[in-house]
Amino acid sequence: MNLSKFEELLQEISASTTSGVISERMSPSDIWKKSEADVTTLRNLAEQIKKSMLILKPEKASTIEKLSATMLQSLSKFKEFLFQKGEQALNSKLALDELRRAMIEGSSLLDLAKEIKNNPSEGIVAILKLKEVYDSKEYLSAIPVPEVTYVRFASLKNDIESLKLAVTNLERQLSELRTNLDSVVEEISKFRVLPAEKTRGKPEEAEEASDEDFDPEPSLITKE
Repeated sequence: MNLSKFEELLQEISASTTSGVISERMSPSDIWKKSEADVTTLRNLAEQIKKSMLILKPEKASTIEKLSATMLQSLSKFKEFLFQKGEQALNSKLALDELRRAMIEGSSLLDLAKEIKNNPSEGIVAILKLKEVYDSKEYLSAIPVPEVTYVRFASLKNDIESLKLAVTNLERQLSELRTNLDSVVEEISKFRVLPAEKTRGKPEEAEEASDEDFDPEPSLITKE
């Protein structure tokens, strides 16, 4: 949370309204020209601080939402009065009243932000610490070691990478084999048993036909 910048802007804008740098005697357009940059930045910071507080202390969400909404609403009204139609002197007065109110509400929001920053939720602190450890993993991995140890680990790293590559290739080959086996199973599942052909005619006729077709070879021995 950029609380220092937020606090600085609150002080600067408050000083401008009390010292006469921005006054009710000025036209609305002149007031806006003098205050636009600071008010816009202050609004953006208030929204950022609100988000940070909701993360650090979610159990105080209701109070955070209420204070931030009140301040942002006053800043919105400040701009609305400057751009609305009507008597300029009255609009300037109404606008500056809202701006002063926004500074008071901003101070309350700042106090709450400081309190939450110094005393965030324990669970959130634990999560943030884990994040810090995770973010520092590259630093931890760069800790220097003896050359002999480094060579051994470098060799082990290469072996592991080679093994990973071999496993990847084996997995690809097994996947291809599984696909081929599935294709074979699919083709086999299409097979059906053909029905047996029925023999035409009677068995005796078939036997006689077989005997007639038999033509024994001539023999030199004849039967008497």
